[in-house]
Amino acid sequence: MIVTRLLRFILAVSAITMLVQATFAGRMLAGDVKSAALHAFTAKVLVLLGGSQVLAALVLFLQRRCPLWVPVAALGLVSAEVAEFAAGHLHHVAIHVPLGLAIFGGAIRQLLWSIGGMAPAT
Repeated sequence: MIVTRLLRFILAVSAITMLVQATFAGRMLAGDVKSAALHAFTAKVLVLLGGSQVLAALVLFLQRRCPLWVPVAALGLVSAEVAEFAAGHLHHVAIHVPLGLAIFGGAIRQLLWSIGGMAPAT
């Protein structure tokens, strides 16, 4: 039960952090210099949260408390977040922006599953 709550917490904090990060991106585009550093900082936080999410999802799967797609999707998200971080660092906006939107969609999908659809793996 603790790991289930932990995963839910990680997913919620990740989604909120992504929204904050998008706000920093908008402010950065408007010329706010400090927002660039905050945007990069939240990217690092998201990668750490993603790693924690993978571990929590893996524990739940090994306890037969979630389907296989949950840790696989968590691993996919953290991999995408690392690629997102690299694309942003290299200023590849054409990759960075759409990948960020896809990551947010995947994170929301997992958060919604954790809130309403968590059931023992079959």
